[in-house]
Amino acid sequence: MTTVNESYKYCHQIMKKYSKSFSYAFDLLPESERRAVWAVYAVCRIIDDSIDEEQNPQKLQAIKEDIQLIQSQQVDSTDQFKSNQRIMLAFYDTSQNYKMEYQSFYNLIESVFEDEHFEMFVQDEDLMRYCYGVAGTVGEVLSPILTEQPSDETYEVARELGEALQSTNILRDVGEDFEKGRIYFSREMLKQYDVNIEDVYQHQPTDNYINLWEHYAQIAEKDYQFALDHLHVFKTEARLIIELAARIYKGIIDEVREHGYPLHRRAYVSRLDKLNIYRQVKAKYNK
Repeated sequence: MTTVNESYKYCHQIMKKYSKSFSYAFDLLPESERRAVWAVYAVCRIIDDSIDEEQNPQKLQAIKEDIQLIQSQQVDSTDQFKSNQRIMLAFYDTSQNYKMEYQSFYNLIESVFEDEHFEMFVQDEDLMRYCYGVAGTVGEVLSPILTEQPSDETYEVARELGEALQSTNILRDVGEDFEKGRIYFSREMLKQYDVNIEDVYQHQPTDNYINLWEHYAQIAEKDYQFALDHLHVFKTEARLIIELAARIYKGIIDEVREHGYPLHRRAYVSRLDKLNIYRQVKAKYNK
């Protein structure tokens, strides 16, 4: 039988595998918060993978039912879990120590399910609603772990940071997403900036494409700045970690710019640049 500690270690392995930058940052938290973040991340990961990687809506439904079981606090055995017993055991243990935002998990599940039947967004409002559904929700579910007393302001900050991270993913992966038959920029903005993503993909970024890309980049950067200006809503020990994660991810936007807005290679922040960001942020908090 898997122990709680083994379950947390398994969740940690998942976070390290799929999100090295976030794992590196959040591993600096105290043990209780650190383990809780691992568990919540792992739940969000299998929610996303059930559709994105496995195209398995039945598994997504099983995950939802497991979360509902945990919410009911009627767990007597891990045999009751239908999705991933190790992840759900860690998540159940976390739910005993922190108030979970279950509705945010259900919003995430609904958004991931809808993403299986992807249709281009008509307006930016539709895109922003999507970013909330798949990422702002993650900020919400982490809020009870990273704050002393979650408030409306706390959730707003965490939500906007999550949406900024998702916007960054979209800006980084324009070419990859196009190869999968997906364009996340809204039809409204594509028309306004007179951009055809297929033409850009087949040839090279145009001035119109760059202006369109910058339209979304500036929205993401505004959200990052809002979060960085409101770090006080988080626990003292979490502020450095959140700023570190935000600045590293925000650095991806700068990398795309520096490399000429490529659609055929993924921009990333180098290990050296991550180290420099860490030193700068660490020095700020050691004053």
